[in-house]
Amino acid sequence: MCAFFGNRYGNLTKSEETPLDPGEKYLRDFKTTEEELTVLLKDVSKVCRGDGDFRFPSISFIAYIDNETGEVIQDRGMLCWVIPNFSGDYIHEFEDYGICRVLVRRCRPDAVNYAGHPYKNRYHLVKILEKEVAEPRLETIRREYLKPVVIEDEAGTFNLDRRYNFFEGQIDWLGSSQKICLDKDPDGDTAENAFRTLRLFLSDVEKWDRSLRDYAARQLTDLANDWRQEDVPQITEQEFARRIGTPSIHIDERGGFEAEYEDDDMFYGHWIVVYGDENGELKRANIEG
Repeated sequence: MCAFFGNRYGNLTKSEETPLDPGEKYLRDFKTTEEELTVLLKDVSKVCRGDGDFRFPSISFIAYIDNETGEVIQDRGMLCWVIPNFSGDYIHEFEDYGICRVLVRRCRPDAVNYAGHPYKNRYHLVKILEKEVAEPRLETIRREYLKPVVIEDEAGTFNLDRRYNFFEGQIDWLGSSQKICLDKDPDGDTAENAFRTLRLFLSDVEKWDRSLRDYAARQLTDLANDWRQEDVPQITEQEFARRIGTPSIHIDERGGFEAEYEDDDMFYGHWIVVYGDENGELKRANIEG
């Protein structure tokens, strides 16, 4: 494995006539100098996008220490690396909320993401130097970070799931206890924007239930009839709206939402999802999953 990257990327200079492959493009985003960090990882849920012959795993961290200066920086960041597409594993293994010492290359300030914005605290992982480090300053941050966070509201009790950055709870939806997820605000352990949308729903659950069902029916009944077998009668919009189940709702950090329904086998087990914005305007309905 090391030989693959050593031979392929030992010299990153290429003629202008030869296009860079995705692995080389990725490495060009980083400085050539190496530095040591001690990082407090988030969890081990890795993101791994693919491009051509390469995959690009990454893992988030919560805080880190610049080992040259000793400065503790409590800010989110990302460790990234590149592997061949045929690799059977991610090469690097971590523990949830582990503290490890790593050798990295810092992202160049002129490198930008897909939206055209500069990356923040993005590092190419060269090597894990020490997997389990006893570092009291980061251990203090970890203890604080992992404290349970609960929001008690008239709508119910909501517990923060750190892995997914949302509060999870149950609400009463026309007499049925229904799961709801409220994305955490980016700047604290709150969910104010999501709660604004939740209160919009709860102000008139009957109206919202009817609006969501009717909207899904208007958007998707024709498609449901395209999917039905020849011996199955035509589905009307009224029947479609009646057949879909009670929604599971996910409200994002801006207040936009997804209401997810079981399809009663109209789409052979796919989910029906209605999307809306923070003002309660319904935007689209899809089948997914």
